[in-house]
Amino acid sequence: MEIKLQNIKADDWEFSTTLSSENIIGITGSEYEKLLEILRLEKLPEGNITINETEVTPENHLDIYKTISIIEKDLKKINYLNTIKEHMDYIINYYHLQIKNIEKKEKDSLKIMGLDESLLERNITTLSSSERKKVALAIGLLSNPDIIILDDPFKFLDNKSRKRMIMVLQKLKEQFHKLIIIGTQDVDCLYQYTNKMLFVKNRRIFLEAQTEEGYERVDYLKRNGFPVPERVLFTYKAIKKKKAKIEYHKDIRDIIKDVYKHI
Repeated sequence: MEIKLQNIKADDWEFSTTLSSENIIGITGSEYEKLLEILRLEKLPEGNITINETEVTPENHLDIYKTISIIEKDLKKINYLNTIKEHMDYIINYYHLQIKNIEKKEKDSLKIMGLDESLLERNITTLSSSERKKVALAIGLLSNPDIIILDDPFKFLDNKSRKRMIMVLQKLKEQFHKLIIIGTQDVDCLYQYTNKMLFVKNRRIFLEAQTEEGYERVDYLKRNGFPVPERVLFTYKAIKKKKAKIEYHKDIRDIIKDVYKHI
């Protein structure tokens, strides 16, 4: 799964990039939400967009838009709907999804997120913040999307729920070739869970790099106002102040091993 965006112009933004399902894509910066809004293709921006070599045009735009699932920061309750099942039924009807066994599809979507089917009859207002995050993604999976865009998906999640979320996203990427895009200012999560980063600033893509390569440019990021993950900052300080011969690692256990061995 690949989307190429060339010479895109929208709301004073100008950029070109290629996003592939080979990576889980992270986007950060004070204006990351605006870039997510452009990428969701609700409105067709100026420029050239191709998805798997199919050009997006005004004629096929609506069909393409339906292949993108947007997982918002919080699961929004629709006024006249109460239970999770009612919300799922609404999405299926609204997007005219062709699903043979709706009940099975809804239960399976919850199961993927580690949620019991009994939640279908729960009122959405009774869900915890963590449950709302998981249910939001379960609803987003109903349409079997090609592209999944998540806005701040790890907020309110404990470590166990966070690991479950990333396990699901990894499976969607690796087994089903879904393009996963995560926008957040939680740089520690981005460092751990993404493979490629877009750093945005002043309505443009300021830096595009593989995650480890991008975050290891500590001085450059700090100079331009981007926060640095704690694990990277710790290693950076050890190298600078202690002249330690250690490497950057995503896994905290590898950092501890390096510190024990060299400091």
